[in-house]
Amino acid sequence: MWSGAQPDAVAVHVAAPSMARGRSCVLHLSDLHFGTDYAYLLRGEKPRIGDPRRTLTDCVTADLDRLGLRGDIAAMIVTGDFMTHGDFTEQVRAGAIAELDALRAELGLERDQLIAVPGNHDVVRYPEGAEIDIRELAVENQARYDHETGFRLFVEELCDRNWKSSLNYVRRISLDKADLDICVLNSCTIAATNWTEYGYVGKSGIDTIEELGEQPVDRPTFRFLALHHHLLPVADVEALNRKGVSLALDASDILFAGQKAGAQIALHGHQHMPKVSLYQALGLNGQGTAAPIYVVANGSAGAKNARLPAGQNNTYALFRLDSDGVELWIRELRLNAQAGLEAFHGTLPAPPLQM
Repeated sequence: MWSGAQPDAVAVHVAAPSMARGRSCVLHLSDLHFGTDYAYLLRGEKPRIGDPRRTLTDCVTADLDRLGLRGDIAAMIVTGDFMTHGDFTEQVRAGAIAELDALRAELGLERDQLIAVPGNHDVVRYPEGAEIDIRELAVENQARYDHETGFRLFVEELCDRNWKSSLNYVRRISLDKADLDICVLNSCTIAATNWTEYGYVGKSGIDTIEELGEQPVDRPTFRFLALHHHLLPVADVEALNRKGVSLALDASDILFAGQKAGAQIALHGHQHMPKVSLYQALGLNGQGTAAPIYVVANGSAGAKNARLPAGQNNTYALFRLDSDGVELWIRELRLNAQAGLEAFHGTLPAPPLQM
């Protein structure tokens, strides 16, 4: 078991590439919330009379079949909150592994084609209700990393990624007509604040974005950032409270570094609301202006209705990448696997990097 030493000391920030030639789509899920807030049937669970729910795998694959794209998925990115309130107990963990293994198998994906990003419900930074000195706890946890144990061991079982490896890294997926470099960012880094729902990537994450920008371009190449916390506002009004849910504290640094690294798309979840925005910082002091970044908030693919904002339903996102650009769908997931609404479908003018 974990001794408490910093795991990233033996880690590298560029993972081995994965091959998915002949495929062109990326499935984006977020905020599944296995445990008390999970909406779907678990594998092997018998529904009660009158309960129309199906499994997550049933619902996702049924909708991909409606699009005719089930066999075209090259990677699945889950941007955090796999669990509810850090519950990695055996029963909950096993249920999540079984469901995600089943979905991955139905899509014909290898373990390294499932990209797992930590969320604030996976990495519980401060004990609920504890009377603590935030500054002392932040320093202690940054040295020990005990708060990441459950998530790291879960990811090793789910994705076959060593639990000691960095939670900030770049993985290349080679698709049919392009390469995709995914920069995974841990936005659950400790920050000395009681506002524990806020995200913070920090220096390690920014350094990893810079490494993203250094990757070779041998084919048309897309670059995605993937994290849990917001980079731009999603809700119409953000009401202040002691446990506010909002932007990553260093969102400006993340977006600036991503724009400089040539990232076209940034993915996140967190507030259970889908939204597509465009970000571009103009160059100052004679600096050139890099291409913009599309910021795609996925909403929640798995939380039960009581955990969704009023008027929202479960949603997921799908990207199709080719040498011309990015086609994006954001679609509703219904618990009975029936057809839902399409929140967005369009082509983003985000061309790949060229040699």
